[in-house]
Amino acid sequence: MGWQSGYLKAEDELDDPRALALSDWAALTALASALVEASFQQFAGWGDVVLFAACTAARIGEVSGVRVRGIDPVNWVWTVRRQTTPAPGGLIDKATEGKMARRVPLIEEVRPMVAQRLLTAGPDPDARLFTGPRGGRITTAVLRNATHWDDVVTELGY
Repeated sequence: MGWQSGYLKAEDELDDPRALALSDWAALTALASALVEASFQQFAGWGDVVLFAACTAARIGEVSGVRVRGIDPVNWVWTVRRQTTPAPGGLIDKATEGKMARRVPLIEEVRPMVAQRLLTAGPDPDARLFTGPRGGRITTAVLRNATHWDDVVTELGY
């Protein structure tokens, strides 16, 4: 019976892609907070990564590739130009899928966090906006392991 109910749930999710979406802003912030709480030394950056990715519909590699120069804090637009991706020998930075830059508006809810990250990153236009707790690049596996993602989302019922 267990695999059958799992199959039916997956089948329903294929029919309704919104079945996998969080219900509202409160659910997203609760997820981000829970991930931070579950991480080693409660690293707040993990929550920022999750909020930014969700609010921009960005891939984790694109979030990892965000540089100070890519954010326009006057018009609140992010120009997506690069992504961090696994490659033989480690992580590399490369152009985005399609190799074309795109402009993504930053909603009001994430602007204070982005503004704080810009201040923290300093004047270097090539500084990364999002890094791990030791300054490293972020990947899906790093985020998942550091925040105990699977356990947290299961506990929250997602």
